[in-house]
This record gives sequence, C-alpha cells and structure tokens, in this order.
Amino acid sequence: MGIDIRTVSLILGITHLIQVLVFFYQYKLNKNIKGPGWWLLWSATESLAFVLIFLRNNPSLHHFVIIFQNILILSGTIFIYIGTLLFFDRKVNLKLIVPLFLVFLITHFYFIFFNDNIDIRTINISAFLSLFSFLTAITIFKHKKSAIELTANFNTILFVFHGCVFAYRTVMIGLGTEVTDVFSPTLFNFLPYFDALIVSLLWTFGFTMMLNQSLTSQITDAKTHFEQLFNTNPDAALISRLNDGLLIQCNESFEKISGYTKEDISGLTSLDIKLWNNPNDRLELIRIISEKGFCDNFESLFQRKNGQVFTGLLSATILTLKEIPHLISVIRDITERKQIEEEIKSKNEELKKINAEKDKFFSIIAHDLKGPFNGFLGLTQVMAEELPSLTPAEAHKIAVSMSNSAKNLYHLLENLLEWSQMQKGAFPFNPEGFQLVEVVNNCIDINLESAKRKNIEISNHVADGLLAFADKNMIQTVIRNLIFNAIKFTPTGGKITIFAKVGINNNMEISVKDSGIGMSPILIDNLFKLHIQTKRKGTEGEKSSGLGLILCKAFIDKHNGKIWVESEEGKGSVFYFTIPCS
Repeated sequence: MGIDIRTVSLILGITHLIQVLVFFYQYKLNKNIKGPGWWLLWSATESLAFVLIFLRNNPSLHHFVIIFQNILILSGTIFIYIGTLLFFDRKVNLKLIVPLFLVFLITHFYFIFFNDNIDIRTINISAFLSLFSFLTAITIFKHKKSAIELTANFNTILFVFHGCVFAYRTVMIGLGTEVTDVFSPTLFNFLPYFDALIVSLLWTFGFTMMLNQSLTSQITDAKTHFEQLFNTNPDAALISRLNDGLLIQCNESFEKISGYTKEDISGLTSLDIKLWNNPNDRLELIRIISEKGFCDNFESLFQRKNGQVFTGLLSATILTLKEIPHLISVIRDITERKQIEEEIKSKNEELKKINAEKDKFFSIIAHDLKGPFNGFLGLTQVMAEELPSLTPAEAHKIAVSMSNSAKNLYHLLENLLEWSQMQKGAFPFNPEGFQLVEVVNNCIDINLESAKRKNIEISNHVADGLLAFADKNMIQTVIRNLIFNAIKFTPTGGKITIFAKVGINNNMEISVKDSGIGMSPILIDNLFKLHIQTKRKGTEGEKSSGLGLILCKAFIDKHNGKIWVESEEGKGSVFYFTIPCS
C-alpha cells in the first residue's frame, strides 16, 4: 500500500506533537537555561503547520491553509535559530531576523492575493528555510564548546543537510521544475517531508543530547569551582555526616588551623578528635540546624591537635551526598579578634575608672576639702573678732575645734596627695622587710590624740618580731587610714584592736577591729567602689570623703594582696588586708 503526502504530513504533525512533549519537559526541567523554550515553540508551530497541510484538500480550509502553513513552518525554523543563539549566550539580532521575515511575508502575501503563483511561493519558503537553517548551522559550529563538540558537530551537519535540501528545491524550481500539486506522489514532493520527518527527529535527539551535555559540563564546572572554593577558603572548612559527625573531607586551612591532616581525621568523628572543647556545643549546633536548616556565626571553643583551645565562629548548612544528609561547615578562627575585643573592653573599663577617679577628685576638691576649710576659717574669724570677750574655757573649746579641723584637713590633704601620686604612677613602690609592730605603733601614735578625745582604747596585739615584706610607707598609710576610720565611726568609750597573723601562701593577714556603729550589707558592697559615694558622718559629726579606703585598696592591690571587711550594723567592723611576709 502506497503512502501519500497527506499521510506523511499527518505523521509529521504527530511526531512534532511528541517533540512538543520532549521540549516541554526540557523547558520545565531547565528553566534557567536559555533556548529550550524557543525549541518548544518550534515544535508547537511545526505541529500546527503539518496539521494544516493535512487539511489542505478541505475546500473550506484550503485558502486559510495556503495563507498560514508556510508562515508557521518558517516561524518554527526562526524559533530554532533564536533558541540556538540564546543557548550559546549570543545576542539575538532582530535587525536581521525581522527584515528577512517581513520580506518573506510580503512576497508570500503578494503571490497569494495579487498573483497566485504556487511556484514562487514554494521558492520563497524554500529559500528562507534554507537561509535560516544555514544560519543555525553556522551558530552551532561557531560557538560550540569542547564539552558538547561531538553533538554540536552532529547538529551542524543536520542543519547543513536540511538547508541543502531546501536550497536544492529553490534551485530546481527556479530552473523550471513545476509544483502544480503539492500532494503529487513524486520524489521531488516527498523529499522535504521525509527531510522534515527524519531531520527533525534527529535534531530533537541532538538538541536533547547537547542540552544534557551542557548541563553535565555545568555540573562538572560547578563541582570544580566548589572544590576550588572549598580548598582555597582561608577559613577552616569541613564536610561531616550529620547524624554522627563522621568527618568526610577538610581543606588545607583546617589542617593549618587545627593541626589535623586529612589522614588524621580519616574514619573519625569530630568528637573522636576532640574538636569541640565542649561536646554539648555540637548538640546545640544540630538543634539550630534542625530548626532552621542552617546556622550562622555560632561561637564556640574548639581544640587544636596540640590541645590548645581557640575561639571560632562556625557557619554550617546541610549538604546531601548520596541521599545522606551531611554538614558543610566553615570555622573562622577569631581568637585574635576576641583578644582585641577583651583589650578594648579592658581599656573601656580603665577609662571608666579614670573618669570615676576624676569625678572623685573634683568631688573632694569641691566639697570635702572646701567644707573643712570653711569651718576652719570660720573658727579663726571668731578668734580674731571675739577673742577679747571670750572666757578661757570658750577660747580653749574653739582652739580644740581648730586643732581637730586642722588634723582632719591634714589627713585629707595627705590622702589626696598620695592618691594623686598613685594615679600618675609617681608614688614610689619599694618593698622591703620591716617590723610590723613598729609601723602599727607609729600609726597609733598619729591617731592617739583623736582616740583620747573620744575616750577610745587602741590595743596593738601584733607580736614582736613579726616581719612583713612590703612598701613600708604604703602599709603605714593603709593602717593609719583604717585606725582613723575606726576612731571616726566608734562612739565614745569604744575599743579598737589591731591583730596580725601569718596565713597561707606566705601571706600576712592584718586586721583592725572596732566596736563602732558597723555597716549595712549595701554599704559593704559599695565600700571600695570609687564611682559610688559611700561617705557618711562619724559618731560626732566627723566628715568623710571615702578616699581613704580607696587609697587603701589601691596600695594593697599594688602588693597583689586583698582587702575586705566584715561588719554588721550596731556590732562594729573588722577590716582585713593581706601582704607578703618577709
């Protein structure tokens, strides 16, 4: 049984519908790749064109088919050309395509409506099909890449052959071969249909192969690029199994930072090599990744091969390898940065301290120093103006008050001078061995008159021969201030006792105990803090700047000792401090 051209055109329409499905699948699968969408348009327009050809003998559709079949066939070929340009990332030259298509349309419509000539129309469509086939072949051959070279050459040959078929038809019709009946079962008429059937199937296969090879090449390039990024990353990079932390791969930076080589970690987990300084941190990391799918800047302590601990920022995401979830992790060593941050924090604290000391200094000058001077000046003014009228008892009382004011002023000025020298680093620090009892007796003598005035007993229980090794002047200042404060906050008839004993680590513990008014827990907590005002009046209204205790702490800190207090309101206080023994 013979096969007529109408049957072949129907078969072509069906095969192109199959090609529509093929390219639709490729388009959906590879939307990020330019080209398949246009090839889908080609197969769709070609399918419609060959269905129209099959319906050409229908009288009611004959004129409609003649108008649109060639337009659809050429449009499909142009779509292939455009898709090929885009596939190779070439710019589509509409200044070439649009004028050529307009010339085709003008010629096509002229020889339908004004001069009905099937031969000219056939020459017109054949010439343009040949032209765009050759343009497509040139594009593929010129812009092919090594990864798709064989398939690209195969497609180039197909388009050259396809172009030659229609170039042959153009020449033969131009030389006189008539095309009076397109359905006449001649070899000349069968040739373009068989070409369309065979070539279109082959280049569908060729385009699909070229697309898959391009994807494979992109995957290979991406893999190579990933490996390069992985291996050249300045931060430590690791690939590990999600469920148990089995180490799969590491980069050179990991080897440098951790000290472990690829051979060291082979077959081991991150817990086996004790990478995590705290294993619970890995559990927290897994929890975060389970919730978010990734983790950014997770700060943790890690351990090098030599046992050294370093601070790292870890970022990780899930990577599926052979259907098994893995983690790709990047660890940035921020140990140096943390040290700098700590230094900045320390400097800030130091600046706060300096500001607090400055404020304290100005406070003492503005209030604590000015007040006593005003009182002393007031007494001298009374003496100067009213001395002739004062009784001996009144004059003696004013003189005692002036003496006490002068002593308080001298004590405050002495502390202020020593404190300012300490802040400037000008206060000399000369540790030496000395008899502690002598220093205590000297401090008692300095404060003895104030104690007698309040009928306070001072007892020195420091054993003879007990040697301290410290800066004698500083320790004398500390003991003098502690006795001075004890007198100030002890009511008349009280008692002050000084003890000393040798403690652990060759340190000497010295204490000054009083039977005074004691302190509240809040006052105790703030006692040695320069930026918090703790000053309060003594039992007889004596002024207090709080500077003495600050100075004591600074001098004891200079000796790497400790100073503290035990006290309860109404039950007195005991101040302790430690210094080295001789």
